[in-house]
Amino acid sequence: MTGQDRTALPGAVQSVTNPLFLQLVDDAGLFPPTSLPMSGALARHYTDEDAAEPILTHRLLCPIGRLDELRALLTRPVRAGIILDPSGVPDLDGLADLTDVAVELVEVALPAGADVAALAARVREAAPRARLFVEVPAGEFAHLPPGVGAKVRCGGVTADLFPSTHDLGAFIHTCAQRGTPFKATAGLHHAVRHPDPSLGVYRHGFLNLLLAVCAAVDGRDPVPVLELMERRELVEFAGSVRPETALRARELMVSYGSCNTTTPVEDLRALGLIDHPVPSHGATASARDVTSSTVPPQTAPTGSAAGSGTAAPSEEGRIVTSSWVPGADASPYTLANLPYGVFSLPGEAPRVGVRIGDHVLDLAPALHDEVFAASGLNGFLARGRTAWSDTRRLVQRLLSARAEEAAANRAAIEPHLIPLRQVRLHPPIEVGDYVDFYCSLEHATNLGRMFRPDGEPLLPNWRHLPVGYHGRSGTVVVSGTPITRPRGQRLPGPGRPPVLGASVKLDIEAELGFVVGTPTRLGEPAGDFADHVFGVTLVNDWSARDIQSWEYVPLGPFLGKSFATSISAWITPLEALQHARVPGRAQDPEPLEYLRRREPWGLDITLRVELNGEPISTPPYREMYWTPDQMLAHMTVNGASLRTGDLFASGTVSGTEPSRRGSLIEITWNGTDPLKLSDGQTRTFLEDGDTITLTATAPGPDGSTISLGEVTGTIHPAKPS
Repeated sequence: MTGQDRTALPGAVQSVTNPLFLQLVDDAGLFPPTSLPMSGALARHYTDEDAAEPILTHRLLCPIGRLDELRALLTRPVRAGIILDPSGVPDLDGLADLTDVAVELVEVALPAGADVAALAARVREAAPRARLFVEVPAGEFAHLPPGVGAKVRCGGVTADLFPSTHDLGAFIHTCAQRGTPFKATAGLHHAVRHPDPSLGVYRHGFLNLLLAVCAAVDGRDPVPVLELMERRELVEFAGSVRPETALRARELMVSYGSCNTTTPVEDLRALGLIDHPVPSHGATASARDVTSSTVPPQTAPTGSAAGSGTAAPSEEGRIVTSSWVPGADASPYTLANLPYGVFSLPGEAPRVGVRIGDHVLDLAPALHDEVFAASGLNGFLARGRTAWSDTRRLVQRLLSARAEEAAANRAAIEPHLIPLRQVRLHPPIEVGDYVDFYCSLEHATNLGRMFRPDGEPLLPNWRHLPVGYHGRSGTVVVSGTPITRPRGQRLPGPGRPPVLGASVKLDIEAELGFVVGTPTRLGEPAGDFADHVFGVTLVNDWSARDIQSWEYVPLGPFLGKSFATSISAWITPLEALQHARVPGRAQDPEPLEYLRRREPWGLDITLRVELNGEPISTPPYREMYWTPDQMLAHMTVNGASLRTGDLFASGTVSGTEPSRRGSLIEITWNGTDPLKLSDGQTRTFLEDGDTITLTATAPGPDGSTISLGEVTGTIHPAKPS
C-alpha cells in the first residue's frame, strides 16, 4: 500500500522485545474459571496468535481427554501443552501420532511417592519434543529427575490454595539453585500482587513472580520482590533487570497458565513495559504484517488472498543490517539473512544455530529455548509462521548494533557465538517427503528437443500444471557428503541389450528447494504459501542420465535419481527473501483457478555452478515458468498432506544460453558439444574425483546482497559389484 492508503489499526504494536515477556502465557481458556467451550477456546487462541502481541501467547493448554475434540475443530496447526489426568494411568499412545498438534509440554499433578522417572520415560517415548512438568508435594520437588520441570500452584478457588510469600520465595530460590525449570499455574490473573477481599488473601502477580526469579538468579532474596505492592517500585525494578538476567530468569520460569489472555497484555501496557499502539498500513493487516514486512513499497505484493497481504514497511519495521558481530556487515550473511542450520562441536551433540557473518549463534542457550537443542529444525518449524517471525525479530534485535540495549545484548550473547571454522555442519532438517518438479521452460524445452527432435519439445500437459514426481527422502544428504557413482541398468549402445553397471553419464541438476514447516491434514489442500513454507535451500539433484533414460518410461524417474540429492546445510527463511520477490513469468494459457498466483512468489535468485572450482554456469531462478506457490497448490490440491520437514524442489533451473543452463546434459547437449575447461580438460558428464559446488545470491535491503548456503559434492568411484 502507499502512504495515502495508511489507516490506523488500534492495538497493533511493535514486537515485544523485553525477553522477560517472550511467549509468557500458556492459554488455559479450557479451564476454570473461564472454561470456554472448545470452539470458543480455539477461536480465541487463534485470535491471540494473530493479535498485536502474539509473542506473549504461547501454547493452548488442553486436557489429554479432549484431544480428539480439539483436532476435530482445528483449522490450522496449534502448539499445545497437554494436561494429564492424575487420577489414573495416563494413555499417552495418541500423542505420538499427532501431526497437527505440536505437543511442547506435558503437565500433571502427582501424589506423594509417585514414580516420576517412569512417567518421564513414557512421555519421552510418546512425545519426544515435549517437556514434562510435574506438581508434587513441596518436600519432593527438589528431588525431581534430571530433565523434568516443576509446576507450582499460585492460587485457586479457596484461600488454602494460595502459597505464602515465604513458601513461594523458597520454591523460586531452590529452582534457581538447582537450575530446575518451572511453570506456574492458577491464580496469576494480574501483573501485580493485590488483595482479594472475597478470599482474605493476597493474589500473587505474574510480574512479581518474574522479578522474584530475576532476583534469585542474581543471588538475592526473592521474597521482598514478591511482597512489593507499589507499581512504581515494580516498574523501577523491571527497568533495572539486565538482559542476561532476564534470559536466565526465563530459562527457569518457562511460562504460566492463564485462563485470561487479555489481562496480561493490558497490565503490561498500563505499566509501560510493552510498546504502545503504532499506525498500521491497512485496517485488515495483522500485527505480524506491520512488524515483519521488509518489502519496499514499489515491490509490495498485490492481489493477495485475504489475511495474507504484506504491508509496506514503516520505519520501525525495517530490518537493521548493522550488527555488533565482527565482520557480519561486510558479509552476505548479515542481519537481513540469518539462515538456520544444525551444527556440532567436537564431542558434542548437534543443535540448531543461526549463521551471522562467519559465526554460528548457538540458539538454545542464547534464547533459552530447548527446541533449538535438537538435532534438526523440525520442532521449531512445527511452531508455525508467527513463531518463525517472532524468533527472527528477536535474534535480529539481540545481534543488532543499533538496539538500545546493544552493549548488554552483546555481553549476554557473545559467549554463544562460535566461529564457523570450528563447527561441523549436519543435515538441517529431518526430511519428510521429497517432491521434485520440472518448472523451467528452458530446461523442459532443451530436453524435449534432444529426445524428441522431430516432435513438439513440450508434452501437452506441461503448460497446464507443474509436472513433478515423488522422490526418495532417505537419500537426501547434506552438502559435503561424498557422492558414490551409482549403478543400475543402462544400454551400452544402439540395439544392444541392457547391462548392469556404473553410470557413465553422471550429471547435476541445479535447483532451489522449499522446506515445509506447517503441516496439513489429509484431504485438505494447503493454504497460503508463506503460512506453510518456512524457507529455501539450494539443491543438487544428482542424475544418472543413462540409467534414467532406460528406466523412466512409463512411470518416471527411479534409480537414476534416487541415489543422492544434496541440499545446503543452511535454510534461508522466506522473510529474508522479501526483496527478491518478483511477479513470476507470464503464463499462456492462463492456468486453472487453483494455480493462479495471488502473490508475487517469483524469486530473483541467481545460482552459480562450479566444476572443480571453475564457474561454468549461472542459472537464473527468476525466469522459472512455474513459481513455488503454484507447486505447493498443485502438490496438495488432491488432498495430499504436508508434513513438517517436507522438501519440494524446483527442478533444474536453466536459461537459454549454455552459460545459464543448470545441468551438464544441456551445457554439452547430451555430450555432443563437450565443455572446455580453463586447464585444457573437457567434460561431457562428471568423472570420478570431480567436485561440483552450487551457490546462489539474492537482493537484500538497501541494495545489499544475501547468499544462500552452498551445496558441494565430490564424485567417488562406484562400489565394486
